[in-house]
Order: sequence, then structure tokens, then C-alpha cells
Amino acid sequence: MANQGRNRNIILTNDNRLLNITLGIVLIILMVWLLIIGRTIILPFMIAVFLALVLDPVVNLMTGWKIPQSIAVFLTLAISFLILYLLGMLVYANVQLFVNQFPEYESRLYHIISQFTQQFEAFFGKPLNIQLWKQIDWLDTLQRFSIARTVLSSVGTFVTFILKTIIVIIFIAYLLNGMRTLSTKIEAAFPPNQARQIISIIDKVTRQVQKYLGAKTLVSLVTGIISIAIFYAFGLDFAVFWGFLIFLFNFIPTIGSAFASLLPVVFSFLQFGSFSTAFWILFSLTLLQQAMGNIVEPRLMGRTLNLSPLMVILFLIFWGYIWGVVGLILAVPILGTLTIIFENFDSLKFISVFFRGSQSK
Repeated sequence: MANQGRNRNIILTNDNRLLNITLGIVLIILMVWLLIIGRTIILPFMIAVFLALVLDPVVNLMTGWKIPQSIAVFLTLAISFLILYLLGMLVYANVQLFVNQFPEYESRLYHIISQFTQQFEAFFGKPLNIQLWKQIDWLDTLQRFSIARTVLSSVGTFVTFILKTIIVIIFIAYLLNGMRTLSTKIEAAFPPNQARQIISIIDKVTRQVQKYLGAKTLVSLVTGIISIAIFYAFGLDFAVFWGFLIFLFNFIPTIGSAFASLLPVVFSFLQFGSFSTAFWILFSLTLLQQAMGNIVEPRLMGRTLNLSPLMVILFLIFWGYIWGVVGLILAVPILGTLTIIFENFDSLKFISVFFRGSQSK
């Protein structure tokens, strides 16, 4: 009888484990499904969360200057909306201008190809047929496959972009106001000792996340501004637009900054028809990226998060599949934020160990 009872308990335990695993898998599938179908609301909210964390120190600075909280939040939101509006106009104006001027660049492309075929024929003694190149509608190809169109397709029309921006601003307004009343609500909801512990953990996590996001945003901004100066120095067209792309893709480690830097280099060859100019632009951007990524950013953060390359790749694939280009940009900030959150809770610290490239000492 005792053996039968023990066997029954083992069977029940195994059944419970199997049930828990099954429910866990179903829950993950449902969460992914919700992230996909609810991206219209969830994506603006996620953007608002990160922007609110970056903007919260600005509100604190204003309130420290004896500016009322409501006015400080309003001024911060107004400045944020103005910046996002100007960036939206910049992207759309540059894309439209580039499409309008592309016939000029197309003729330069044909000229470069003709020079290449002449050199090919002189070296190999065989002609290279370029009739296929001339038959391709390069403007239509550009509109279908260009990075500009990819950016545009991720935000829709300019009116749609403005509407999404307004939604993000509304979320930020609620988040900034809610962050200032969170401690009071926690104190009212929990016993004093437990409330102080919860508030302490939340404050610690918030400070670390703000330091990480603030440093990353500042480094990306400075990198974008210096890149614009480099492009103007070489006389590259659409310098501001290329700098904006570098700022945006700098949130994607290694491959993002490399990809965004490669685009203006390729375009410079199309514009100038010179390998030397393209090389020096590439050299300048590489030197800038190395200095900002290996010297400036670690000093601002105090210490790097040392995220696992495997986890970075997995997060890029997952969030890129779920939310496209915006998901790629948010993937590493999400990974960094989760790592900071998990390492501040004893029960979840083991997850942060796997998220890091090596165990913190």
C-alpha cells in the first residue's frame, strides 16, 4: 500500500510538471500572438516607456528649478513632440528629395558602370554586356527595396506618423505623472517595511535603467552629430538624413552602426564616383564608432552591461520579427533593461547571469 501511494504521488508530480510545462508553452505562444496583433498599441507604449525613462531626469531638473510639476511635464512633452515632428519632416523630406533627384544619380551609376566595363574589357580582353543594367527601372527598384522605403513603411504616411507620435506623447504624459505618485501608492498599498523595500528596489532599478538609456542616447546623438559634420566636410548630399540613420541604428550594437555607416559610404561612391572619397568617409566613420563605443560609452555608463552576444542576436531576431525595424532598435534596450531588473531581484538573478556575456563579479 505504501509503495502504491508513493507511485501515485510520483505520477501526480510528473503530471503536474508536464501540465506546468504545457501551460508555460501555451502562455508564451499567446504572449507572442498578443505582441503581434496588438503592436498598434503595444509598440507606441513601449517607445513611450523608454522615452519617459530618458525624459524623467529632465522633469526632475525643471522641478529642481522651482518649476511646478505640471508645467515641467508640459514643457518636456512639448519639446519632445517638436523634436519628433522635426525628425519626421526630415525623414520624409529627404526621402522625397532623394527620389526626385535619383535620375541624376542613375546617370552617374550608368557612367560608373561604363567605366568599369571598359576597364574589364581592357584587362580581360572580353566585352561585358551592360544592356541588362540599362533595362532595369532603377527608380522603381529603389522605391521597392531601399532603406528609405523600409523606414517609411514602418511608420506609414506622414499623417499616420504624426498620429502615432501624439499617441506616444499621451502615454509619456501619463507615465511621467504616474512615476511621481508611484511611491505614495506603494506606501498606501503595503505595510511600511515592505513598502520601503519595494520603493528602494524600484528606485535602484530606475536609476540604473535611466543611466543606461541616457548614456546610450547621448552617445548615439553625439555620434550622429559628428557624422553629420563629417558628411558636410566631404560635401555629401543628405548629410542630416544619414546622420539621423546613424543615430537611430546606433542602438543596434555592431551590425546596426556598421550598416548605417555603410549606406552613406556606398552613396558617396555613387555621388562622387571616387573610391578614395568613399574610403576616407568609411575611415572617419569607423574611427568615430570605435572611439564612441570603446572609450566614451563605457566611461559614461561606469561599466558596460556586457550582454551575451547570443542573447543579443536572439533578441534582435525575435523583436525584429515581431515589430520590424522599430523592434530591431528596441531589442537591445529591452534586453539591457530586463538584465538590470532581474539582477536586482534575488529570485530572478539567475536569468540576468544568462543574459550577460560573463558572470558579474
